[in-house]
Amino acid sequence: MGKQHSPVFRISAAVVKQLGEELVSDELTAIMELVKNSYDADADWIKITINTKTPLNDPDLRFKGQPGYIIIEDNGTGMNDDDIIDKWLFISVSHKRDMKLKGETTTKERTPLGDKGLGRLSAQRLGNILEMFTGISGDTQQHHVAFDWRNFTETSALDTVETNYEELTKAPSKKGTKLIITDLRDAKKWAGEDGNKFRGQLSKLIFPFKENRPFNVFLNIDGQDNDLDEINENLRTLAISRYQFDFDGSRLHLNGMMKLAKLQGNSPDKKELYYQLIQKDRGKNFFAYLTDGKANKKHAVSNLQYIGEQGEFFRFERTFDVPKDVSLEHLNAPLLEHPVDANPGTFLGEIDEFNLTGTEEVGSAFDKLSDYKALVKNQVGVRIFRDGFGIKPYGMEDNDWLKLSKSQTSGGSFYLLRPENVIGFVSITAKENKNLTEMTNREGFIDTAYSRNFFKLIDLAVGEINSVLGRTRRSYDDFKGIEGATKGEIKSFADTKKRLVETAKQSEAIEQETQKVFRDIQTASTEVTKAVQQIKSQPLFATADENKALNVLETVEGLLKNANQIFEKITAILNNAKKLEHDANYLEPRINELENQIVQFSELAGLGITAEAFTHELYNIIDRIGVQTDQVIKRIKNESGGNPTFFVYAEHVKSFIQAIRRQLNHLAPSLRFNRETKQEISLAAFTTELKEYYEARSGGKLKIIPVILNNFTINVNKGKLTQITDNVMLNAEYWLNERSTSEPDFRQEITLEVNDPFLSIYDNGFGISPVVESGLFQPFVTTKPKGVGRGLGLYIVEQLLDSVGAHISLLHQKNEHERRYIFQIDLEPLLIT
Repeated sequence: MGKQHSPVFRISAAVVKQLGEELVSDELTAIMELVKNSYDADADWIKITINTKTPLNDPDLRFKGQPGYIIIEDNGTGMNDDDIIDKWLFISVSHKRDMKLKGETTTKERTPLGDKGLGRLSAQRLGNILEMFTGISGDTQQHHVAFDWRNFTETSALDTVETNYEELTKAPSKKGTKLIITDLRDAKKWAGEDGNKFRGQLSKLIFPFKENRPFNVFLNIDGQDNDLDEINENLRTLAISRYQFDFDGSRLHLNGMMKLAKLQGNSPDKKELYYQLIQKDRGKNFFAYLTDGKANKKHAVSNLQYIGEQGEFFRFERTFDVPKDVSLEHLNAPLLEHPVDANPGTFLGEIDEFNLTGTEEVGSAFDKLSDYKALVKNQVGVRIFRDGFGIKPYGMEDNDWLKLSKSQTSGGSFYLLRPENVIGFVSITAKENKNLTEMTNREGFIDTAYSRNFFKLIDLAVGEINSVLGRTRRSYDDFKGIEGATKGEIKSFADTKKRLVETAKQSEAIEQETQKVFRDIQTASTEVTKAVQQIKSQPLFATADENKALNVLETVEGLLKNANQIFEKITAILNNAKKLEHDANYLEPRINELENQIVQFSELAGLGITAEAFTHELYNIIDRIGVQTDQVIKRIKNESGGNPTFFVYAEHVKSFIQAIRRQLNHLAPSLRFNRETKQEISLAAFTTELKEYYEARSGGKLKIIPVILNNFTINVNKGKLTQITDNVMLNAEYWLNERSTSEPDFRQEITLEVNDPFLSIYDNGFGISPVVESGLFQPFVTTKPKGVGRGLGLYIVEQLLDSVGAHISLLHQKNEHERRYIFQIDLEPLLIT
């Protein structure tokens, strides 16, 4: 027998092609991967030259004669022969990965973006032939590698593909790398409209704010230099609102600015109203109303700074603390003793909002409004950049990852942020945000606790921005109504109806008189016209006095004609005015109906929240019954086979569970109680019931502590009182549960303190965020994540208490975290004496 050889793995060259095709989805991604390699090589600039028509005349090329080419050239560190052999030609080996793991950076303190050792394979997406010229500073050798991707076939071993390596000479000071790609796979991708589209897409993937770009990218297509759109400070100052935010690892800071022009509107009547109410005093009166919690009880915005200069209306600052105001998802790895926050790392961002109809500032900055619109539309969207390079698909091709369009179509207005009117960025780095890992195909982040927390923090910032904008819009609508009512001396719809009816009756009264005057004017006009015509037709026979009167008569004739036209319009107005009484009678019952519906809204909404909690818990109960029933059946079968009667009973139990499930789907909207029935309720007994209910529903996690300092009895509908306390308790329970996720040993406690005539409710959580404390009882104010909190609970509590003459307040007393935390309900109007 011959000598035995140990079998070894071999790899087909086709694997390299397959890797490149699977990892690089399109030409844009391919270009960006090569650009990132230049960044990692500490380049200051990179030039991208695309020619779709002629071959490249370069004597050093190995493969010649093919029309069309792409050149990607930089002034980075370049490579020597060892780098080429041990790194560039060693597929999937990445020294950059090792650098990132060790926390090392390049000479220019850049954390490498690449770490898979596969970026160079993206060149095959662009063309069949790749030639590389590279060299380092201080060396006279330039290294040339050239190969054809079509040689990477299934029948060829990878180490048999010819690289055509050779060494050339260069100046010692020259450094960097030049990639030349020929025999383009699809030259049409780079020409005409497709070329313009590529330019626009590339500009979106390069950090748009020139002063913060890590390096410069130059693009030339078929001999035409293409300036990548640069959004500089001049354009950003034209924004009608600007918002900057940053996360330092423990706090999210938000700074916002809104200009007066944001309130202007687009229609002529809205612009005129804006001029009268806002522009004349630079928004001072409206600002006073906007921030007045008493006059503007429902929609007031606190902690605003009035500016009133250079077109600015107000500025604001907000700070959200982790975990006091926002809880992060945790890592629950088996080796971890306690859950650890999946902190995404520090980042910063900016969102600028533009008015595409133009403002006075735009007119002075741009010769044509169309140029301004084109620049904004080319860069529209909020994109995520890592070290200056865009991450697809965020903000690309109408990707609305912030879901701005959703808030716009769900009851919002043009005041809220809209995807087609904002330009912005979120800037992350490879060093600080290493756990925000991109998918292998470069199409977004891998879904992890880190990425979910990253999006959660940004959603919080955007939510607060829209909250300020939404409340400003509602306040402005109310302000316009108040101003109109004040100037029109209107106190209610009754005043409006009275005025309409009086106007209608006055119109009827003067109609006959007006018609008589109209007829007299017509008669006079006819006579004057006749006299003028007679004098003009017989000038020789006219007397001197008639000739003198001719000019006067002609003037009177013109005035009478104008009067005729005006009286025709007056007649039309009077005809409409006579109908105003009917209009008022038509509107009155509908307005009364709307007012009644608003009164009922608070009770219905509160009832819905209670129903949600009840049905949720009922689901949990029957789930437990179902699981336990299945376990008992299984155990009896295993032990003794069981009694047939038992199994019949067990089937009845399972059928009952299914029936209850079906009914639950209809339970919440079907709940009813008699809101008018009142009863005497002892607060000590009521708090005991709350204790039993909430401790049972929490499974022992939550401790309720009734503190009876001075018991009292009230006369109220128990269902309404339950809704009131449930809304406060459920809110407290949510935040206590959030704290428990990061502190497993934390003991949840809610205290119910009874001290005639007050019921105070407070917990041992972090307390109320200063961001929302002043507007806590306004609708839609919350720091809960999107989709979790609606910001209605405490508003409903206040409305329900108001309906029975009672009141709730957040006391100024602070807890150990320096936050207000005690809700005090004043029930004095309901006392039984």
